[in-house]
Amino acid sequence: MRPSHTIAAVAIGWLAAVALVGVLALAGRDAALERAFQTSEALARVLEENTSGAFESVSLTLGAIGDALHRTPGLEKNDPAFRDMLRQRLAELPYARALFVIGPDGFVTHDTDYPSTPNVSLADRSYFKAHRDDPRLGLTISSPLLSRSGLGWFAAVSRPIGRAGVFQGVAVAAVEPAYFEALYRRLGLGTGDAINLFHRDGVLIAQHPGGEARVGKPTDSLVFSRYIERQPSGAYRRSTGTFSHDRVVAYRSVEGFPLVVAISLATEPFLAEWRRTALGAGVAMAVLTVLLSTLVVHFARQRGLRERVRQRRAQAEKLEALGQLTGGIAHDFGNLLNIVSTNLHMLATPGADPSTKAQAVALAQRGVQRGSQLVDQLLTFARRQPLRLGPARLDALLGAAQPLLAQAAGSGIEVAVEAAPDLPACVVDATQLEVALVNLVVNARDAMGEQGKVIMRTFDCKEEDMGPYYVCLEVRDDGPGMSEDVRRRALEPFFTTKGEAGTGLGLAQVYGFMQQIGGSVVIDSTPGAGTAVRLYFPKASG
Repeated sequence: MRPSHTIAAVAIGWLAAVALVGVLALAGRDAALERAFQTSEALARVLEENTSGAFESVSLTLGAIGDALHRTPGLEKNDPAFRDMLRQRLAELPYARALFVIGPDGFVTHDTDYPSTPNVSLADRSYFKAHRDDPRLGLTISSPLLSRSGLGWFAAVSRPIGRAGVFQGVAVAAVEPAYFEALYRRLGLGTGDAINLFHRDGVLIAQHPGGEARVGKPTDSLVFSRYIERQPSGAYRRSTGTFSHDRVVAYRSVEGFPLVVAISLATEPFLAEWRRTALGAGVAMAVLTVLLSTLVVHFARQRGLRERVRQRRAQAEKLEALGQLTGGIAHDFGNLLNIVSTNLHMLATPGADPSTKAQAVALAQRGVQRGSQLVDQLLTFARRQPLRLGPARLDALLGAAQPLLAQAAGSGIEVAVEAAPDLPACVVDATQLEVALVNLVVNARDAMGEQGKVIMRTFDCKEEDMGPYYVCLEVRDDGPGMSEDVRRRALEPFFTTKGEAGTGLGLAQVYGFMQQIGGSVVIDSTPGAGTAVRLYFPKASG
């Protein structure tokens, strides 16, 4: 192998290593990001279920308060027994700071904070006005409100009191954002991660980290500006421009409530493991690249050695083939010249019988004709004999050549033709095809002896390995077949198993003819099972 080829092989190996590392790196990075998405979506689902459970408990409690008021009409304001019931209910709601009832005039009638509750009207609160204006309105959850008792932010969860659409006031639970912030803190998120609870209008209810500073303010999150209108729950990746600050955001609308939970996870922890794996893979591939380069150099040297041995062997085979060729030609032409020379000598003998001279002339002419045929075979084998190619149908050519083939086979050999109908035309030289078929029939006759059968069959090659672009003509005999060694050498020029009776050019002529027209020859033979020679002709349409 040339040095340039060796360098090219090493370069190919290096590029393959780089490509493999790149593919592994991309696949690993995608897998790490997919884990980030799966983790964030799973956490968002858990948060949604927790939030839904909390507000469902509040809703049931408010319903129970309304039922209690309905069962005790005319209850005095700030009734101690009713207040004890409210405080008992409140103890079961760790996320609620207070439970209270507002009468239809907007003033608090019952309150777990009594007597510290300020005596102020709450008729201006949005949730009160919503129930007053629509007595059939069910549970509502307000955006965060500041307590008029100075106790900070709360989200008012309210249900109407009364029956048959008559407004009699509302029962309210003051849900504290601080509870959810403490809950989110206990989840132990990593640096750069965040959990948010929003009202459906985009106002922040609770957040960790960040605390109370942003509660009650509208958010600029893409959840509300881009995604939630398209899909109530989902996940997306947000990039801030620097790789280490990329994050995955998953959000879910809380079913049955005007709330949205969102969790934002930094991708850095997920990609850190991938970077370590990618670095290890890169080092391993670098080592592999060095080994590959070493092996390429080694195999290049081995290949160069094998190539030199092969060239010497090929040269020896060429010399041997040339010796066989010249020896065979010399032998055949020597025989022909001996025939011509002998008969010319007889013609030159004084006093020879006229009939003997006529026989000598005939024999000399036959020798010359045989020499001309041998030259034609050599030219065809060497692809120097011009062919007259054209489209033709094999069934028509076989029908025309059958008498000649039967004569070549002899009286003891049956020649049968099985031509498939409607075969497409193929490219062929009709004259050379007849010569090739005569050679095949003569070979079959010599193999079978005095008795036997030769079947000539044509078919389309769609089911053959040659594909749909060829038409096949098969010549099959029921002779003794060939050994594997003979079958492999059958197409070699001057190879014959007939001894002095054969020239070894018959099958070589067939092979040369088929190669010259762009076809092929395949010999299938097994000792004791006959021989089949298949000729593949290119279709004229192809």
